[in-house]
Amino acid sequence: MEEVRFRRRKPAVERKIGEIRDDDTRVSLIGKAFKVDKLDYTFWLDDGTGVILVESEDNVLPEEGQVVRVIGRVIRDEEGMHIFGEVLQDFSNADLRALEEIRELERRILPKVEGIIEFFGGEEV
Repeated sequence: MEEVRFRRRKPAVERKIGEIRDDDTRVSLIGKAFKVDKLDYTFWLDDGTGVILVESEDNVLPEEGQVVRVIGRVIRDEEGMHIFGEVLQDFSNADLRALEEIRELERRILPKVEGIIEFFGGEEV
């Protein structure tokens, strides 16, 4: 029987627009959509740390002012950087303050947990 191989996408990392790093290839961003262009299927996303152009993969666009999460590839070219949006989710009803509190706890606690795992020679499961 012939072996079937699947290409797996690299996981997206949660970032703020202002925190996107040079080595990031896929990111997850949450912000408010504006300047929605229904002809080019693009919009701008503002998360308070910066703004970035998002190109919609499936020709799905948010409403002007809608809070959304975009998961997509970081595209860098001579004009700068933009996102090729693969997933667009409505986050209008999300509790963004609670989400930010969780992210802050992860930033503070996870490095300590990883250090403990290394100290005891264990592996993450």
